[in-house]
Amino acid sequence: MAPDPQETPFVKQLAASDRATREAALSSLRTYLTSGRTFSALELLKIWKGLFFCTPPSAAQRLSNCPQKRCEVTKTIGTPLTISTGVFHTDRPLPQQRISQDLAILLLQLPTELFIPFLHAFWTTIVSYWSQIPSLRLDKYLYLIRLSIVHSFIYLSEHNWDDSLVESFLHLIEELPLSPSNGKVPDGLRYHVLDIWVDGLVQLADWGRAMELGLMKPVERLSSEGLTKVVRGRAGEVLKDERLSKIIDGEAAKQSEAVEPGDEDHDFEGFRD
Repeated sequence: MAPDPQETPFVKQLAASDRATREAALSSLRTYLTSGRTFSALELLKIWKGLFFCTPPSAAQRLSNCPQKRCEVTKTIGTPLTISTGVFHTDRPLPQQRISQDLAILLLQLPTELFIPFLHAFWTTIVSYWSQIPSLRLDKYLYLIRLSIVHSFIYLSEHNWDDSLVESFLHLIEELPLSPSNGKVPDGLRYHVLDIWVDGLVQLADWGRAMELGLMKPVERLSSEGLTKVVRGRAGEVLKDERLSKIIDGEAAKQSEAVEPGDEDHDFEGFRD
């Protein structure tokens, strides 16, 4: 029987305060995910839950029925043990950012058959546990989400905007973070993804190609089918981003130049015999 991914040492070691231990754990995670083995959806969910909640079950169980002890631990580490995260075990900004950057970069190293399932597990975990993120730590998660979106776009670009990958990616985004009808998706998450969507696209050298392939479709759909007026309005504001207008106008100008006759065609020299 394959080991439970949530119980593998590298998941727990990502919560270590020692940088060398965390980096070794990330290396092990990278090797594990790129080993060529097949991962079930449940296994990937367990990996992301382990990254999100990296608390040894035995310790959590020991404290679950002891409010006084749980309070003492909270005073010691600054946050309840049940909310202590592997991704953001420490509150120091630079280590937090490094972990987020490493996990986002990990996306670029995934085989194509694992890219969408791994992202699906990530977004499912974010949606499921969004309400449990402490407000003082929310910025760390927002940073991870931002990097994940940017690196998702980079992955698609590096794979030449493969039609199948793009289609699956857009379906995933419409199913989870930018779903217009899924009531389980927190609006706060929708707003954040909307806020950074165009920011992520414009970082690509070929983001005009991304526009052609419909990378704005999830936003367009949310603007017309969102459950609330506020959500529809926020999506509509994104579609009015000046940067989008520039790329659209630029493409229109190129098409116009392509059909306009050259200067040599304007000088009529009469009919030849």
